Amino acid sequence: MKRLFGLLLVAMAWMVVSAQPESKIPQEMQHSPAQDSILARPVTYPAYIVKPRYVPTRVDVLSINNSLIYVNKQDSVFNSIAAERGKDARWTMHTLLGRTLLRHWEEGDSVNEKGNYTAKYKVRNHAWTHIVLQEQSRLPRANFEWFRQSVHQWVDYIRRNCPNPDVQIILTMNWGYSTAFDKYTEQNEILYRNCLALAQECGITLCPVGLGNQDFYERGGKELAGLLHNDECHPSFRGTYMASCMEYAVIFNDSALNIGYDHPRLTAEQCREVRECVQRVLNKFVQ
Repeated sequence: MKRLFGLLLVAMAWMVVSAQPESKIPQEMQHSPAQDSILARPVTYPAYIVKPRYVPTRVDVLSINNSLIYVNKQDSVFNSIAAERGKDARWTMHTLLGRTLLRHWEEGDSVNEKGNYTAKYKVRNHAWTHIVLQEQSRLPRANFEWFRQSVHQWVDYIRRNCPNPDVQIILTMNWGYSTAFDKYTEQNEILYRNCLALAQECGITLCPVGLGNQDFYERGGKELAGLLHNDECHPSFRGTYMASCMEYAVIFNDSALNIGYDHPRLTAEQCREVRECVQRVLNKFVQ
């Protein structure tokens, strides 16, 4: 009965988000250099937005996330990539499946109804070097103000409560839906602009994973981009590997081309193609 009730709550939350109209480009992004397609033409991006202020000797990551990171265990893939590169790194997930950053916020600052420590508790009880914020798949383009409020309150809470005063906060960009490839570029454009706006407002780092999806789409249409999906929004093993490579490259300020770890569910050629995609995207961020 409890499980059924939980599923009903997730379904109701999804209906509320789905009912929201697609967000228009917010006023804050009118200065954005990406006025047309995101990647199809040479553009100038703010380089600082994807580069960390510093790279600590030991990297200790907490992600406040939903299924987009939980599916295929992105934390484990990231840890394997870092280990192969000789890095001292550990990624810890805090997951609420199907939930928003606002729902994470509403859990409180001690334990939740299941008796598990909440995201706020974990933030204030460990000196994380990095905290990754991952929003629900559609919300960043469906309701910018909800998204904006959640990111701002989390950034403020982390800066006031994390024992590490130098903790670096990373906002991960989502990607468009595979059920709407005719609007894929438009969806990725809005996601990028909205995430970039908040990264700039809050002075945090952007990990532009969704631009990797856009790169696949612009090079091979829905057939190639579809390889990054296992359904309309969740990543395939290839999609998770791409996100992990990009998080690694951003956190360590290292070229994705230096990564030697190949995902066990992919071929060496598929992994090389993903790493080249990640580096193409990050190379777009120039002064």
